[in-house]
Amino acid sequence: MKKLKYSIISLVILLTSCSEFLEPQSQTEYVPRDINTLNELLIGNAYIDPNAQNAYFFIYHEIMSDDVSITSETTNHTNNQAKYSKAKPYFSWHPEMFNLGEENNYYFSVWKSHYDKILGCNAVLDYADKQSMKGTTTERSFVKGQALTLRAFYYLNLVNLFGEPYNYNKSALGVPLKLTSDMTYEGLKRSTVEQVYAQIVNDLNTAENEFLKLPVEQQFNKEARITLPAIQLLKARVALYMEDFDLCATYSKKVIDNWGLKLLDLNDFVSVAAAPYYQFSSYNNPEALWLYGCSGDFTRMFTEILSLNPNSTSITRRMYNASPALVSSFTSSDLRLKNYVIKESTTINNYMPYGKIPVSVTYSTDFNFFGKALRVSEAYIMLAEAFYHQNKASEAVAVLETLRAKRFAKTSGNDYKVPTTSTSGEALFQFIKEERRREMCFDGLRWFDLRRWGMESFSHVWKVEGVVEAVFTLEKNDPAFTLPIPFDAIEKNPYLEQNTLASPKY
Repeated sequence: MKKLKYSIISLVILLTSCSEFLEPQSQTEYVPRDINTLNELLIGNAYIDPNAQNAYFFIYHEIMSDDVSITSETTNHTNNQAKYSKAKPYFSWHPEMFNLGEENNYYFSVWKSHYDKILGCNAVLDYADKQSMKGTTTERSFVKGQALTLRAFYYLNLVNLFGEPYNYNKSALGVPLKLTSDMTYEGLKRSTVEQVYAQIVNDLNTAENEFLKLPVEQQFNKEARITLPAIQLLKARVALYMEDFDLCATYSKKVIDNWGLKLLDLNDFVSVAAAPYYQFSSYNNPEALWLYGCSGDFTRMFTEILSLNPNSTSITRRMYNASPALVSSFTSSDLRLKNYVIKESTTINNYMPYGKIPVSVTYSTDFNFFGKALRVSEAYIMLAEAFYHQNKASEAVAVLETLRAKRFAKTSGNDYKVPTTSTSGEALFQFIKEERRREMCFDGLRWFDLRRWGMESFSHVWKVEGVVEAVFTLEKNDPAFTLPIPFDAIEKNPYLEQNTLASPKY
């Protein structure tokens, strides 16, 4: 047993250490012989470790969106200047953001992190169908379904960061499709956005079929592994991005109707000192259908602290806040602002640009739990958008009101109702978009939504020590809506073609 355990750990170490994307290295001599070994290998090599504070996947998902702003506090300390310099390239969508980040020791390689995990998925899939692999058909289906879903999840993130939006230009270059665990990367070029999406769809379809072979009790086993409702939610999300609204509606309804998931009534949660915010990333949350990610990954970009006093560092404020536009979009009877968006501290009322993550009694990030949960509420908000595009306005309104009834104070009467002026036509679509922004704030989706909803122009106001120094503006269809391919990825593979780069905003 000790020898087997050591061998497994050796394979884990190998896959982690030699998986720098597009950098060939040798494979291990150890070959797993049973499907249960592969099932355990998924944990270390395909899933994101909730304690892996140096592995980044979602760190750039919010910084570029309109839900984040620079603090308006008048800070004043020489230590602050270096912090402003580190933040500026990302906040301004600079075409050299990653190079400038590297110069400031502020570069986080989401490219490498994703491909490391994709390699882990591929390694498991390469072995899972071998005839020599011992295990039952059910065990094999469970392993394959997890690996395929995770691979699709990672590719969906990558292609929406480094490829143009599917509904804008699916013929544009996306990301390389690496579908085997061999270490040969020479000459691997970027697939188109359409090709990447086709692979994502194929992986999720196959994963769903594998999970449907499982006993019902194993299809939604609350152990922080992939579940069938998670697969179906991701299928709905992909269909939404591809504007297949019929499929989006079908799978959103499967998630809502088939798994006993319930909307959390925010009226039922009472904040206390020991638990200032609800634990969303827990299966005690009736909405949760899969837990994932590390809390620090969602907050690392927003941990910079500025000093207010020129002679002291003891009085501080966070550099970033939730944007005034987001904060003001919640009405006074909407309970989501105080539950979804975390305040700076128990004594400072500034709202932070993150939420729905585990926090301690001091509102600091708690790393003892998964960072996020896929929630059934996303299925409701996707279904409303799909209904709108199916010309089912009344059905869309009904879905929105079902959701909002659990989000508004019970004492507010009919405040949860969709305003009569927003129950049809373009006004309804605008309300759905605003409602999605409120419900899904800081779940890593806003940047992707801005892209698929037409890449409309918006601005970031740049303030230094509370004074406006510049306004950075993303123009409509700006190339900066697509991130540049990172320098280290191109260094390892010169076959990677760079995206069209935007003009610097400063």
